[in-house]
Amino acid sequence: MSRGRRRDARECISCSSDFWSNAYKNECVLKEVEFLASDEALGITLIFLAVFGASLVIAFTIIYIMYRETALVKANNRSLSFLIQVSLVCTFMTSILFVGKPEEWSCMARQTTLALGFSLCLSCILGKTIVLMLAKRAAKSKMAEKTKPIDFKPLYQKIVAITGLTVEVGICTAYLILTPPWVYKNMESQNIKIILECNEGSIEFLCSMFGFDVLLAILCFITAFVSRKLPDNFNEAKFITFGMLVFFIVWISFVPAYLSTRGKFKVAVEIFAILASSFGLLGCIYVPKGYIILIKPERNTEEIVGGKATTNDKSAPATSASITSEMNISTVSTVVLDD
Repeated sequence: MSRGRRRDARECISCSSDFWSNAYKNECVLKEVEFLASDEALGITLIFLAVFGASLVIAFTIIYIMYRETALVKANNRSLSFLIQVSLVCTFMTSILFVGKPEEWSCMARQTTLALGFSLCLSCILGKTIVLMLAKRAAKSKMAEKTKPIDFKPLYQKIVAITGLTVEVGICTAYLILTPPWVYKNMESQNIKIILECNEGSIEFLCSMFGFDVLLAILCFITAFVSRKLPDNFNEAKFITFGMLVFFIVWISFVPAYLSTRGKFKVAVEIFAILASSFGLLGCIYVPKGYIILIKPERNTEEIVGGKATTNDKSAPATSASITSEMNISTVSTVVLDD
C-alpha cells in the first residue's frame, strides 16, 4: 500500500485504493484511469471501421431492395438475406459499445448483443446451407426421377433461423438475470493505474452463449463443405465455406491474442475480431452477388439462375435457387421457392 506523508511527519497516512502517492511521497494523487476512449486515435479508428462496415451492409440491402424482382435476389430467399444483413449491421455496431468508458448498461448490452447478432446471422446461414446439402444429396441420388422437383419451402429455413435465435435469447436472458456483468476497477494489473473494465460475471454463461454460436458455425461449415461441389454456376456453398473458414481463423487467432494483452488493448483485440469476422462474412456472402447484380447483369436472368441455361463464366451467380444435375440420363432439380 502506498503512503503519503508530510515532510518531518512522524507517521505515514495510507492512500485510499483510488489514489497513489506522488514522487515526493508527501501527497496522495488520483490514479490514472485507463479504458479505450472514443476520442483517442485507436478508438476513433475502430469506430470508423464499424460504421464503414455497417454502411456497406446497408448499401447491399439497398441494392437488394432496388433489384428485388431480379432472378438472383428472388432466388436467394429474400427474407433470410434481409435477416443476415440486419444481423451483420448489429455485429458491426455492437463493436462500438466496447469503445468508451464502461457503464453498467454497456457492460450488460455488449456481449449479449454480440452473441445474439452472430446467432441470428449463423442460424440464417445454416438455413441456407441445409438446403444446399439436401440439394447435393438429391443431385447424387440414383433413384431420381427425370425432372422431378424437390421443393424446399422458405418456411423450413425460417424455422431453423428462429430456433437458433430463440435458444440464444434464452441463454442471454438467464445470463442477465442470474449473473449480470458489472463495471470493475482492475487495480491488480498495474499499481499506478486503474483499468476500468467490465467484469463479465459468470464465465460458464459467457462460454455457453458463444459456444452456441461456435456450434452453429460448425454446422454451417459442415453443411456448406458437403455441398461445395455443386455445379459451378450455383456454388453458393463455396462462398459460405470460405466465410466460415474466415470466421474460424479470426476467432482461433483471437483467443491467444486476447489472453496475452491487458487494459484497453485487450478490448481493442476483441473489437478487431468482431470486425474481421463480420467483414469476412459480408465479403464472402454478399460481394459475389453484388458483383453479379451490378457488374454482370447479363448473368442475372431466369434462365441462368434457374439452371435452364449454361454459362462458361466463372463469375456466374452463386445461388441455391435451382440445381440441375444429369446423372445416368436422369435429372434432379432442387428448387427453393421464395416468398
